[in-house]
Amino acid sequence: MKQIILLFFMVVLASCGVTNVVHDYDEQQDFSIYKTYDFYPEMESGLNDLDLKRLLEVTEAAMQARGFIRSETPDIYINFKSATAKEPSRNSVGVGVGSGGRGVNIGIGGAIPIGGPQTYLELTTDFVDVKRDELVWQAIAQKQFNPNASPNTKTDFFYRIIEKSLVKYPPKRKK
Repeated sequence: MKQIILLFFMVVLASCGVTNVVHDYDEQQDFSIYKTYDFYPEMESGLNDLDLKRLLEVTEAAMQARGFIRSETPDIYINFKSATAKEPSRNSVGVGVGSGGRGVNIGIGGAIPIGGPQTYLELTTDFVDVKRDELVWQAIAQKQFNPNASPNTKTDFFYRIIEKSLVKYPPKRKK
Protein backbone atom coordinates (compact mmCIF):
# COMPACT_ATOMS: atom_id res chain seq x y z
CA MET A 1 0.00 0.00 0.00
CA LYS A 2 2.88 2.39 0.82
CA GLN A 3 4.33 1.85 -2.65
CA ILE A 4 1.04 2.79 -4.32
CA ILE A 5 0.74 5.98 -2.27
CA LEU A 6 4.37 6.91 -3.02
CA LEU A 7 3.85 6.28 -6.73
CA PHE A 8 0.69 8.41 -6.69
CA PHE A 9 2.46 11.39 -5.11
CA MET A 10 5.43 11.09 -7.50
CA VAL A 11 3.05 11.22 -10.48
CA VAL A 12 1.24 14.26 -9.05
CA LEU A 13 4.53 16.09 -8.39
CA ALA A 14 5.91 15.28 -11.83
CA SER A 15 2.76 16.48 -13.57
CA CYS A 16 2.96 19.88 -11.86
CA GLY A 17 6.36 20.78 -13.30
CA VAL A 18 5.88 19.92 -16.96
CA THR A 19 6.53 22.63 -19.54
CA ASN A 20 5.11 21.85 -22.96
CA VAL A 21 7.04 23.58 -25.76
CA VAL A 22 6.49 23.59 -29.51
CA HIS A 23 9.21 25.01 -31.78
CA ASP A 24 8.89 26.22 -35.36
CA TYR A 25 11.38 27.94 -37.66
CA ASP A 26 12.25 28.88 -41.23
CA GLU A 27 14.14 25.87 -42.56
CA GLN A 28 15.89 27.98 -45.22
CA GLN A 29 17.31 30.46 -42.69
CA ASP A 30 21.00 30.46 -41.72
CA PHE A 31 20.81 31.18 -37.99
CA SER A 32 24.58 31.60 -37.64
CA ILE A 33 24.28 35.14 -39.04
CA TYR A 34 22.45 36.34 -35.94
CA LYS A 35 24.82 37.73 -33.33
CA THR A 36 22.91 40.68 -31.85
CA TYR A 37 19.40 41.11 -30.51
CA ASP A 38 17.05 43.58 -28.91
CA PHE A 39 13.48 43.40 -27.71
CA TYR A 40 10.69 44.39 -30.06
CA PRO A 41 10.09 48.10 -29.45
CA GLU A 42 6.28 47.98 -29.50
CA MET A 43 5.80 44.79 -27.53
CA GLU A 44 2.33 43.98 -26.27
CA SER A 45 3.11 40.90 -24.21
CA GLY A 46 -0.10 40.65 -22.24
CA LEU A 47 1.90 40.55 -18.99
CA ASN A 48 1.81 43.18 -16.28
CA ASP A 49 4.80 45.54 -16.12
CA LEU A 50 6.53 43.69 -13.26
CA ASP A 51 6.22 40.27 -14.90
CA LEU A 52 7.37 41.68 -18.24
CA LYS A 53 10.42 43.18 -16.54
CA ARG A 54 11.22 39.79 -14.96
CA LEU A 55 10.79 38.05 -18.32
CA LEU A 56 13.06 40.52 -20.14
CA GLU A 57 15.79 40.23 -17.48
CA VAL A 58 15.70 36.44 -17.60
CA THR A 59 15.74 36.43 -21.41
CA GLU A 60 18.63 38.89 -21.53
CA ALA A 61 20.70 36.65 -19.25
CA ALA A 62 19.81 33.56 -21.33
CA MET A 63 20.72 35.26 -24.61
CA GLN A 64 24.03 36.55 -23.27
CA ALA A 65 24.84 33.07 -21.95
CA ARG A 66 24.39 31.85 -25.54
CA GLY A 67 26.84 34.44 -26.85
CA PHE A 68 24.41 37.08 -28.12
CA ILE A 69 24.98 40.80 -27.62
CA ARG A 70 22.20 43.28 -27.03
CA SER A 71 22.43 46.09 -29.57
CA GLU A 72 20.57 49.19 -30.69
CA THR A 73 21.01 47.92 -34.26
CA PRO A 74 20.15 44.23 -33.77
CA ASP A 75 20.03 41.34 -36.19
CA ILE A 76 16.88 39.98 -34.53
CA TYR A 77 14.06 41.34 -32.43
CA ILE A 78 12.63 39.22 -29.66
CA ASN A 79 8.90 39.57 -29.13
CA PHE A 80 6.67 37.98 -26.48
CA LYS A 81 2.94 37.33 -26.41
CA SER A 82 1.16 35.63 -23.56
CA ALA A 83 -2.25 34.27 -22.74
CA THR A 84 -3.59 32.74 -19.56
CA ALA A 85 -6.28 30.12 -19.30
CA LYS A 86 -8.02 28.46 -16.40
CA GLU A 87 -8.49 24.76 -16.85
CA PRO A 88 -10.06 22.14 -14.63
CA SER A 89 -7.61 20.14 -12.57
CA ARG A 90 -5.77 17.57 -14.68
CA ASN A 91 -5.25 15.38 -11.62
CA SER A 92 -7.87 12.94 -10.48
CA VAL A 93 -8.28 9.78 -8.46
CA GLY A 94 -9.97 6.84 -10.09
CA VAL A 95 -12.59 5.00 -8.11
CA GLY A 96 -14.15 1.72 -9.11
CA VAL A 97 -16.57 -0.74 -7.62
CA GLY A 98 -17.19 -4.15 -9.04
CA SER A 99 -18.67 -7.46 -8.19
CA GLY A 100 -19.19 -10.70 -9.89
CA GLY A 101 -20.39 -14.18 -9.41
CA ARG A 102 -22.08 -17.01 -11.27
CA GLY A 103 -21.20 -15.60 -14.66
CA VAL A 104 -22.56 -12.11 -13.99
CA ASN A 105 -20.09 -9.23 -13.55
CA ILE A 106 -20.98 -5.65 -12.74
CA GLY A 107 -18.56 -2.71 -12.50
CA ILE A 108 -18.86 1.04 -12.03
CA GLY A 109 -15.97 3.50 -12.24
CA GLY A 110 -15.33 7.18 -12.20
CA ALA A 111 -12.77 9.87 -11.49
CA ILE A 112 -12.72 12.41 -8.70
CA PRO A 113 -10.82 15.63 -9.54
CA ILE A 114 -8.14 16.74 -7.08
CA GLY A 115 -7.86 20.47 -6.47
CA GLY A 116 -9.62 23.34 -8.17
CA PRO A 117 -9.07 24.96 -11.55
CA GLN A 118 -5.47 25.67 -12.51
CA THR A 119 -4.10 28.69 -14.34
CA TYR A 120 -1.80 28.06 -17.31
CA LEU A 121 0.37 30.63 -19.05
CA GLU A 122 1.08 30.22 -22.73
CA LEU A 123 4.14 32.24 -23.70
CA THR A 124 5.01 32.73 -27.37
CA THR A 125 8.60 33.79 -28.09
CA ASP A 126 9.21 35.17 -31.59
CA PHE A 127 12.57 35.92 -33.21
CA VAL A 128 12.06 38.39 -36.05
CA ASP A 129 14.74 39.14 -38.66
CA VAL A 130 15.09 42.94 -38.44
CA LYS A 131 16.25 43.55 -42.02
CA ARG A 132 13.52 41.46 -43.65
CA ASP A 133 10.89 42.05 -40.95
CA GLU A 134 10.06 38.33 -41.00
CA LEU A 135 9.46 35.76 -38.29
CA VAL A 136 12.31 33.23 -38.46
CA TRP A 137 11.93 31.26 -35.21
CA GLN A 138 9.18 30.68 -32.67
CA ALA A 139 8.64 28.78 -29.44
CA ILE A 140 5.27 28.37 -27.78
CA ALA A 141 5.53 27.19 -24.18
CA GLN A 142 2.75 26.35 -21.78
CA LYS A 143 3.18 25.83 -18.05
CA GLN A 144 1.05 25.98 -14.94
CA PHE A 145 1.29 29.50 -13.52
CA ASN A 146 0.40 31.03 -10.16
CA PRO A 147 -0.38 34.73 -10.69
CA ASN A 148 -0.28 35.24 -6.90
CA ALA A 149 3.20 33.75 -6.44
CA SER A 150 6.03 35.66 -4.80
CA PRO A 151 8.34 37.78 -6.99
CA ASN A 152 11.18 35.25 -6.63
CA THR A 153 8.89 32.38 -7.59
CA LYS A 154 7.73 34.27 -10.69
CA THR A 155 11.33 35.03 -11.70
CA ASP A 156 12.14 31.33 -11.33
CA PHE A 157 9.03 30.46 -13.38
CA PHE A 158 10.13 32.75 -16.25
CA TYR A 159 13.70 31.42 -16.05
CA ARG A 160 12.49 27.84 -16.46
CA ILE A 161 10.08 28.63 -19.28
CA ILE A 162 12.71 30.64 -21.23
CA GLU A 163 15.40 27.98 -20.78
CA LYS A 164 13.00 25.32 -22.02
CA SER A 165 11.92 27.55 -24.94
CA LEU A 166 15.51 28.23 -26.05
CA VAL A 167 16.68 24.61 -25.84
CA LYS A 168 16.30 24.18 -29.61
CA TYR A 169 17.76 27.53 -30.64
CA PRO A 170 19.54 27.75 -32.96
CA PRO A 171 17.95 24.86 -34.84
CA LYS A 172 20.27 22.26 -36.30
CA ARG A 173 20.69 22.56 -40.07
CA LYS A 174 19.50 19.55 -42.01
CA LYS A 175 22.05 18.28 -44.47
